[in-house]
Amino acid sequence: MTTVQIGDRELEFGGDDLVRLRDSSDHLDDPETLRERLDEDGYLFVRGLHDEDLVRAARADVLDHLDDEGLLHPDEPVEEAVVHPDWTADEFDMSGSSWTHYPNLETVIDGEETTAFFRRLFDAKPFVLDRKRGRAKATGYFTGFHVDRIFMGRGTEDLYTAWRPIGDCPVEMGPLVLCPGSHDHERLRETYGQLDVDVDRVDPFFSRDPYDVIDAVGGPLATADFGAGDALIFDTYMLHGSLTNRTDRFRISVDARYQSIEDPVDPRWVGADPVGQYNLDDWGPEDLTPMAELREQWGL
Repeated sequence: MTTVQIGDRELEFGGDDLVRLRDSSDHLDDPETLRERLDEDGYLFVRGLHDEDLVRAARADVLDHLDDEGLLHPDEPVEEAVVHPDWTADEFDMSGSSWTHYPNLETVIDGEETTAFFRRLFDAKPFVLDRKRGRAKATGYFTGFHVDRIFMGRGTEDLYTAWRPIGDCPVEMGPLVLCPGSHDHERLRETYGQLDVDVDRVDPFFSRDPYDVIDAVGGPLATADFGAGDALIFDTYMLHGSLTNRTDRFRISVDARYQSIEDPVDPRWVGADPVGQYNLDDWGPEDLTPMAELREQWGL
């Protein structure tokens, strides 16, 4: 077993509290089974969904930009993605206007092979929300547990997130970690899952402690050693976060959301210059109701 970290907590990968994701790679040509697993588990873990060479080309695009921005260690090879010793933020946001620097990421997100996969999965023409998120997560940082629904919940409920590491991402580098089955947790869905971060002045993270999640919703949690080309697709009611990046390198990833083109769309996430969420960026910590207070009210 491998010891991993989420914030101040350590867990054993392969132990009782943190297991391996269920692999659905053998069912790529069986959309009915994929839909059954997505309904049952709340996620699909697919190895080799994307061409490895394409993902590595996308990684080269990203690293060239990070190097131009002065974020990489000047004494290390660019391809190693070693964090500059003066970099102190938790991540570099690759979204927004900087997206033009990453043409191969666009192909990963909505190229022909990706579109064909989601067409089979949805049995309908897929639509990817225009606002995508790219991240280069620095050493020592992680993402707290949350559901994507509270950020993009004004459209269809049949919306799914696809997260991809851009390059190999072993557990030491801080990949995503899910709480399988949490998408169907009735109390979680009807309380926390109904928040809207642009309306409700709350800390958006359900918790930054994995054992809060296990105690409140149930466990175990699940993750994997990811390789270039792998993808994790999950329900936007799925409670998820990430492991801590314990390496000296940036963990580079991209996530996008997919739905049927026939279903209603959250207007904040589409258009020529979609805003995503907006009020959350303007409110300071003093403006936000602590999530612990709400969880106590909800019995979670």
